[in-house]
Amino acid sequence: MKRMIPVALCLALCACGGTRVVDTTDKAEVAAMQHVMELEYRDWTNTAEKMTESMLASGALKSEKKPVIAIGNIVNDTTQRFDTDVLTKKIRTTLLKSGTAQIATNFSGEDATSNTVRNLRSNNEYDQNTIVKSGTLVAPNMSLSGKMLQRNLKLESGWFSSVDTRVEYYLQLTLTDLKTGLSLWEDEQPIIKEGKDAPTW
Repeated sequence: MKRMIPVALCLALCACGGTRVVDTTDKAEVAAMQHVMELEYRDWTNTAEKMTESMLASGALKSEKKPVIAIGNIVNDTTQRFDTDVLTKKIRTTLLKSGTAQIATNFSGEDATSNTVRNLRSNNEYDQNTIVKSGTLVAPNMSLSGKMLQRNLKLESGWFSSVDTRVEYYLQLTLTDLKTGLSLWEDEQPIIKEGKDAPTW
């Protein structure tokens, strides 16, 4: 009987350490998420909101009657491997919902179906009346490009204190007028974190 108590205790502790799904629609639950040194959900959401608000407030999108934006190269110059679409997708959806801009998915190669359908114009197996006619694609008049940077700084407060690290992330975005090649809007948003176990190269 005595041997069964440690086993039961071990099983109970293991059960407590299970995986938990975070409800990202619950603000209180998201705010209570464990702070990490890497970029995570709150970082993407907050930074995307600030960047989109900055772009809309600048009036840059009003320079064209119907702004069509192509998503250019967003460079990930950090220690973390992630697809930058996790950030730009939030910006894109906000712009589309606001009705102030359109996104050119075909131009940036995201929508391969557009080109696939047009390649069927000489295929007799398809009713040519159902194939999209030439000259219907809309070219972008603006492009959004940028970079995510990372900088690590060691922090020491005293002889007996442990060494922490400050990790500075910087998201830089540029909206360019494709007709003139001139910048219409630029901004930089920092994400600063301090703690241990900082992601390094």
